[in-house]
Amino acid sequence: MSKVTQLKPVSGKATPGSMPRPLEKVCARYLSLSAAYLGDMLDGADDKLFDLAEKETDSERERYFEAMRELRIQRAGLVGSFKQAINHQFLILARPPETETLEKTPVDLDSLTLVNEDELETSVALDNMARRARNGCNEQLKVLCHRIEYLFESKREVNEHNNPLEPRQLVACFSEGLEKLSLDIKARLIILKLFEREVMAETGYLVSEANKVLIDAGVLPEMKSAPIAPARKPGSRSLASQSADSVIPTAGNAGGPSNDQMFGLLQELLVTMRGMQGGPGGGASGGAPGAASEAAMAVMQNGVPYMNGAPVANAASVHQVSSDDLLGVLNRLQRVERSLGEDEGEDRADLKTDLSELLDNEHGEAIHALDQADDDVINLVALLFDFILDDEGLPSEIKALIGRLQIPLLKVAIIDKTFFSNDNHEARLLLNMLARAGSQWDPQQGIQDDLYQRINQAVHRIIDDYEDDASLFSSLLQEFQHFFDNQKSRSDRVEQRVREAEEGKARAEQARSEVVAVLDKRMAGRQLPDVVVRLLRQGWQQVLYLTWLREGDDSGLWQQQVKVVDAVVWSVLEHREQAALEKLKDLSPKLLKTLHSGLSQINYDAVETKQLLVKFRDVHQQLLKGLQTERVAVEPEQPAEPAQPETVPELPENHFLVKKCSQLAPGQWIEIQDDGEPRRAKLAANIRAGVKMVFTNRRGIKVQEFSAYTLAVALHNGTVKLIEEGALFDRALEAVIGDLRRMQGNNVQH
Repeated sequence: MSKVTQLKPVSGKATPGSMPRPLEKVCARYLSLSAAYLGDMLDGADDKLFDLAEKETDSERERYFEAMRELRIQRAGLVGSFKQAINHQFLILARPPETETLEKTPVDLDSLTLVNEDELETSVALDNMARRARNGCNEQLKVLCHRIEYLFESKREVNEHNNPLEPRQLVACFSEGLEKLSLDIKARLIILKLFEREVMAETGYLVSEANKVLIDAGVLPEMKSAPIAPARKPGSRSLASQSADSVIPTAGNAGGPSNDQMFGLLQELLVTMRGMQGGPGGGASGGAPGAASEAAMAVMQNGVPYMNGAPVANAASVHQVSSDDLLGVLNRLQRVERSLGEDEGEDRADLKTDLSELLDNEHGEAIHALDQADDDVINLVALLFDFILDDEGLPSEIKALIGRLQIPLLKVAIIDKTFFSNDNHEARLLLNMLARAGSQWDPQQGIQDDLYQRINQAVHRIIDDYEDDASLFSSLLQEFQHFFDNQKSRSDRVEQRVREAEEGKARAEQARSEVVAVLDKRMAGRQLPDVVVRLLRQGWQQVLYLTWLREGDDSGLWQQQVKVVDAVVWSVLEHREQAALEKLKDLSPKLLKTLHSGLSQINYDAVETKQLLVKFRDVHQQLLKGLQTERVAVEPEQPAEPAQPETVPELPENHFLVKKCSQLAPGQWIEIQDDGEPRRAKLAANIRAGVKMVFTNRRGIKVQEFSAYTLAVALHNGTVKLIEEGALFDRALEAVIGDLRRMQGNNVQH
């Protein structure tokens, strides 16, 4: 006898336009917990932002302090806006479908195309944050969506676009309030990262609590996993033949697009590009700009082969290439790659032409059809490598090496689609590591340099040994990281000594200049006794110099010792009034005592001190008796710079490049054109916000010195360029997404 499960009615089912009572409880619980986590984040925001600020330059720290101030001042409004936005998401879900269709602004790829660079950068950051948070609670979210659909009696589809508990919705609610604060894009991204660490990290718990509330309310309490939706409706099976291999999960299709959100996003972007080619398939060679090929290859769409946007007329002439078949062909191409020299590899034909020729050799001349997902992967990897090979941050020799990894990384992406979304994927980490090291390699060191040789060895190990075991990337990453860290440790020690010496030298020069300026301001242009000139410029100048170095010019001791200079100069003026003479009589012994104490503390020559102070006292005695004293004209010790003929400066002092250079943090790499030969150097010390900028090579040895202004001029003239050292794969992926979105936007406009 078959067992029939009766569905029990759940109290509080939705009426049109209302929120079911169990969902109201979920909303209340979710609001309470998320607001509490946000409050905890804001409580500790000052300490966390201050810790981050300490690692930045003086000018950059102001951005963190500004973020602190805004969060303190706008805290109540930010929390209120956050809670209101979350509540609004629940209300939208409760509205009837027709109302929702009218009022809900579609969050699709089209809406992300016509935005400025700041909005695009924020959008990509929010997508990445949501993706990382979703990875830990994907199954729980599916179950939650099904329970909410049950509350609406399956009249409402609940998915990641309208589920209020989706990580993307949570971070968007916070970002919405953050946009109202007076912060630039970098400060907003800093706070969003803090939100990810403190609030988004609890997404799994928030979703679990929502499921628990619904279970307690009797909403599908026995359900452990969400039902699997059909891939197609009954009767929609294509008449075209499908091989058994294409139905059985394999290494090539186990990680298909449905298993990875980022790959799905990328496929949606490529759909528009395929549409521009004139049909649903678009042809294997027309999937994306930069990946075009003249090879006669088709793409399978729902079992139908398409070429150049149209179904293939004679389906019998089509040879379908499964993912496993494609991996086998790529393995053979990789073996060909091993036998090629580096110069030969650079001039090879594009990948799809190679694939088509090899398939023709093995299966005879035919129209070879790739699975749509595999074709998309090939196009995406081609676009990524187009960016990598155009990246100005890498020397051409390093780009040639990394370019040889296209086939192995294509195989990785076909086997595992999370390659595009998993920031910690072994292959991505290794690629980023090799690129980071390569960006520091100086072409003038030659290809026999140990760093170049290590990169070369890692690339050839992959070409020689990688079949389908991704653990090779992990072991190579560990080996290379160990080598790179050892090199960096040695260069850091040398660089530290250079930095300390340069900073000490610059500080000493500044102290000397400040002291001379103080004395010149009070003495230059006056007629003073010779003993006073020697006392201040030979003796007391050293007291001031050491105090400036030890205490700084804002210390009380410095201010007191400057007043001593004022008192010494006043005391030897030719006084005529009785009150001034009385004041001098009272001041003289105190001044002599102060001078003696200060000179003694710096171990100034005792005999010289005594002689100077005795002669200084004699000057006072003569002045008190009304006698004339011998005087000399005091010239400035730091003469004014001779007038220069007026020239038009190459850049104004307030030019954005000057400001940008003054704010560069130590560790920034640059490329200098040295008689046509590129040379790479790293900023070791940025002294006094760009007054002096010291650059070292990879081994920590000083090679160049700029000021913020001269560096800005060099950047403007093209003799120097900044090297972007961020994760290469991540930059390439963001660039590809940005390019595809912009092209999609242009397509929409036309």
